Amino acid sequence: MRKKQIVIAVITASISCMATVQLAPIFTDNAVFQQNAPIRIWGIADPQETVAISFAEQKKTVTANPQGRWLVTLDPMDASCEPRTLICSTSNGNHKSAIENVLVGEVWLAGGQSNMAGTMKRFREHPQDISEASDPLLHFVTVPRKDFEGDSSPTPQWQTAAPQSVQDFSGSAYYFAKNLRKALGDVPIGIIACAVGGTPAEAWISRRAFQNSPELAEQVLKPYEAYCRTEFPAEGDYEKYLEEFEAAKREFARKKTAKETPNPRPVWKMGPHNTKRPGGLHETMLAQAVPYTVRGAIWYQGENNAKTETSAHYRKVFPALIENWRSAFQNSDMPFLFVQLPPLGPATSASPGWPELRDAQLWADLNVPNTGMAVLLDGGDLKDIHPHSKGKVGTRLALLARQMVYGETNLVTRGPQLKKATRDNGFIELTFSTFGSELMLKNEPVSGFQICGKDKNFIPARAELIDGKIRISSPSVRKPQEVRYAWKQWIVPTLFNTDGLPASPFRTDDFPLRTEGNYYYNMQ
Repeated sequence: MRKKQIVIAVITASISCMATVQLAPIFTDNAVFQQNAPIRIWGIADPQETVAISFAEQKKTVTANPQGRWLVTLDPMDASCEPRTLICSTSNGNHKSAIENVLVGEVWLAGGQSNMAGTMKRFREHPQDISEASDPLLHFVTVPRKDFEGDSSPTPQWQTAAPQSVQDFSGSAYYFAKNLRKALGDVPIGIIACAVGGTPAEAWISRRAFQNSPELAEQVLKPYEAYCRTEFPAEGDYEKYLEEFEAAKREFARKKTAKETPNPRPVWKMGPHNTKRPGGLHETMLAQAVPYTVRGAIWYQGENNAKTETSAHYRKVFPALIENWRSAFQNSDMPFLFVQLPPLGPATSASPGWPELRDAQLWADLNVPNTGMAVLLDGGDLKDIHPHSKGKVGTRLALLARQMVYGETNLVTRGPQLKKATRDNGFIELTFSTFGSELMLKNEPVSGFQICGKDKNFIPARAELIDGKIRISSPSVRKPQEVRYAWKQWIVPTLFNTDGLPASPFRTDDFPLRTEGNYYYNMQ
């Protein structure tokens, strides 16, 4: 009996020694924690294992749930430039891991598609922006691209800003962080970049959010699921398609390398592995950062929804995304700052996608609490959907953050905003909120304004700045009814404030939009 007890004790001790605990992959050396807010730390361990977290004179313990998941919340802390170590261990200390050079400051999430994902290597505004990038208080991490569960991807790694490291980090996010660093003094800045090119907003919203909205479930989930049932009706059809698709990709690449006439580029069909599927990137990428404690989010996306001309529906989808992210990061009032789509050629384009998506973005800015929109109407590129003016992106987003979040109330952060339209005999007079600045028309001759009568046919109009108001008229419209400004895919802006910030495109009408009734997964 005594011998049996010894054996049991040895086995128990061995199991105890093998007990493991791991931090979530987002926690690495050089991480930054959010100041003045509860700090959430999470990971995995053996089921029912007691986990201890030690950091900055705090020690917290928690028991892992039956699935081995655990989460500890550290008490709020002041900002600190002191590099400190976080220790994660089992209660008996038999298994221990640590991350070093952890700072406490301001943490922001950066999301979107290619204009957020695009790196400094491509989008630096000046060569010295990389060569002079050393800053021990600016840290960043990129959530690795992961298209679907089971897709291989590297482990995220927080890094300190240096010429070598910033080359592969988001240009838009870096310039935003750089501006905050300058404005906030000795406060560390951490940025979590989570973006994938060519993706719609629907991919970044959780499936549960769609399921909880009968309207969005009908408009988003049902068309997607119906498409999948039609394209892949039998078990194994999708796996067979994947094999054929990969083979076609290899053959396309081979012929291109051999300078042979290639087959048509294989089309990546919608389905369980496609990055554009509803909820897909929320599940595989954003989930890697949830529920990290962040101050707020910056967002640069919309091109994919505009190209598919599902812009009017963006008015419903985008607020749903904001609400969904706020819920995921456990902050119902989380600041959400975003970029309005800049102009894009060709100059002759009559597509409604871009202007109607900007209209949806403006609606969100005016109607969703604690949001801010950076207008980039002067930051487009006639030939490139990826304009290089990422310094302007970062500066304008940071201006909004400094005013809305950090209390610099004297800053002018927005261009003129339409306040009132007065219809008079032969003209329409527009009054604007200028937020401490003044109106200015530039780029003579003044263009971009359109006017219509009762026929609802918009034509180019004349704009005059008179006593701080804009008067719009046309000899062809005797009784003008409505005005639109910058209502085109490509536009040379003319309406600014004297601080150099452009006005957003706007309209005084509420006419039905050309993209109404178009839903993303009906358009594939």
